[in-house]
Amino acid sequence: MWVLLVDRDPVMARAGDNQNYLLVFKNVVKARQFVATQDLDGAEPRMVVRGNREDIVATARMQGAMGTLLDYDPSTQAYASTSALN
Repeated sequence: MWVLLVDRDPVMARAGDNQNYLLVFKNVVKARQFVATQDLDGAEPRMVVRGNREDIVATARMQGAMGTLLDYDPSTQAYASTSALN
């Protein structure tokens, strides 16, 4: 999985249910495609690995994330799946 970080904070989205979700991507290509379509200065894709996973999840939780949105496409507002933030 990949996430996008801006100044070490993960990029989140607010869904129609007024909940915050951590944006995650299957691969770096999808993450870069998202950045290319959005105005996210300084956003960088980062692979989630054992060494950084806990920090990313903890930061997302502190920012109110309830779950994840996989491969979110802002042009269609579609995503591959959603899951709880574990």
